[in-house]
Amino acid sequence: MAGQLILWPGLSRTPVDPVPAIAFAVVCLVTGAALVLRRTHPVPALAAVVAGTTIAAWVAPGEQQWLVPGDAAIVIAVADLMALFSVAARCSRRTLLVCWAAVVTVQTVPSVVDGADDLLLEVVADAAAGALVAALGRIRGRWTRARADAVRRLAAAERARLAAEVTERNRLARELHDVTAHHLTSIVVNAQAASFLGDQRPELREESLAFAARTGRETLASLHRLVEIMPAGGVEEREPALTELAEVFRALGQRIILRLPGGEPPAEIAAAMHGIAREALTNTLRYAPGSAVTILFRYDGDEAELVIEDDGTTAGTAGVAGAAGLGGGRGVAGMRDRAVALGGSLDAGPRDGGWRVRARVPFAAPVPERGWIPRSQVVVDTALAVLTLIVPVAGLAAEVSDGGLTPAVAVLVLLAMLVHVLPLLWRRTRPWWVFAAVAATGWLGPVLTATVLPGGRGWLFLFSAGAELAAVYAVAAWSARRERAWLALVAGVLSPALVFATLLMTEPDDFAGPVGALAGAMLAAVYVFLGILLLSVPATLAWLAGNTARQRRDLRRRREEDGVAAVTAQAEQRARGERARMAAELREAVLRHAAEVPEAAGRGDLAGVLGAAKQSLTAMRTMLDGLHAAPGTGGVPPSSG
Repeated sequence: MAGQLILWPGLSRTPVDPVPAIAFAVVCLVTGAALVLRRTHPVPALAAVVAGTTIAAWVAPGEQQWLVPGDAAIVIAVADLMALFSVAARCSRRTLLVCWAAVVTVQTVPSVVDGADDLLLEVVADAAAGALVAALGRIRGRWTRARADAVRRLAAAERARLAAEVTERNRLARELHDVTAHHLTSIVVNAQAASFLGDQRPELREESLAFAARTGRETLASLHRLVEIMPAGGVEEREPALTELAEVFRALGQRIILRLPGGEPPAEIAAAMHGIAREALTNTLRYAPGSAVTILFRYDGDEAELVIEDDGTTAGTAGVAGAAGLGGGRGVAGMRDRAVALGGSLDAGPRDGGWRVRARVPFAAPVPERGWIPRSQVVVDTALAVLTLIVPVAGLAAEVSDGGLTPAVAVLVLLAMLVHVLPLLWRRTRPWWVFAAVAATGWLGPVLTATVLPGGRGWLFLFSAGAELAAVYAVAAWSARRERAWLALVAGVLSPALVFATLLMTEPDDFAGPVGALAGAMLAAVYVFLGILLLSVPATLAWLAGNTARQRRDLRRRREEDGVAAVTAQAEQRARGERARMAAELREAVLRHAAEVPEAAGRGDLAGVLGAAKQSLTAMRTMLDGLHAAPGTGGVPPSSG
């Protein structure tokens, strides 16, 4: 704002009326104050800035004259673009579009009032400038959020390192409860049902023994995987979908009603949702076997909601009541831990004679991006392509207006220029291919000059080397093989230099005879040398700029990712020690009894199956009680469930 006041009225060469000058100074100060707030309140700041810039150039009440003469308010005129940049960096895409349209509309009003002859050109220029600023703001916003996310990830990794032992102990306790409670409770339910209904349905005995043998082996495999120091293969198992989980419990006699208006839970929360549903269904199987259970997963605003509700009834399961009370004592607490770990909450309790579990975690339903809105990088790359075309197209327009080119030839030249810069739209993802395409299409100029252009018009393509410079930057900044990027610098100088020499040599000159051919060759060499001399400095600067951008990006990535990796490795080392300690205890407490389940099933001993499963569940609960009373856990007593 100080620069604006120095420009006008400070440097005004004509007498200045103090009233407009004071009013303009007040507007500048208010506008500057609004810019200070653009980071915390971007939309109100933009509104205040646009109002200020409009007032600064508007007519005084009752008079048809501008408050500020001519272009004296040129400095303050860019304030709205600064505010728009902040809106783009900090607000949603929809808000940005509305603000961009408002800024372009307000900027157009003075031209409409003045009756400008080039109104359409001014509107297009204002819209393009606003779009470019908005795109740069979006890129800056993503960069800022990425850095903030890196800081959060490092802080989270540090917290995880400090609490590694307790976290691993709680995780293993929860996983142990999930595995043993679900599998072993299913064995108890089946074995007791087979024993109770053995006289009426003798076939249940064989089915129960087969189920116990299969599920017992699965339990042992799960427990062994749980206590291994390094998971075999290093590959995490896929969490079953809710539909698969529902089928498993239907096979155990539960009546499951599954409703998924939001589809299956997304990968980010699938494990937690599956674990909560599995625990809730296991508790229902234990305390209300045969009841009707409804599973609902949906999105509610910015939260994902999972509800598991049973009606509390039992159906033909009088013989399975002995499964109650054999839980690990961590059912509700374990489910709540899963929800809280994702920043959510969980409620569980009786409802209408039954039991309901309701978990809510922050997670908005995925909304696809609107396809008609171009990405910010595309806008910036398009602007770069347009910038490289300004000088060549301006020369072409001058030739057409002077009558030096026919419309047909002008269209061919324009198409050649467009084809030359069009590959720049892919310079970030395919830098070498873009460089090759730009270098190849650069020869369209000499071809047209030698075939269709009238004499003396080859200069139209002399200013098209900007695309080559942009391609050199792209290779230096984004190519996969950094050690070969220098080749683009060499080729980026030689190829345009040869094009430059060829364009000059296509002009009509007399090089007949041996002496003329020798003179032509010498002149061509001079042209190539001049081209190399002219292009070497800008090409080197472009390559250095791209290489510097790459180095900064790689350094930032190493600093962020390596920092997180180092802290995570320390946390993993501490967790590994806790895992090894628990493994020995688990083998003594639970695995011995769990191994007896498939052995008894193999012998056909249904009573042995039932006894071993109950003993394993009891041992598991005793171990969990000890874990949650261990130092560092706060001594919180286990919850029921």
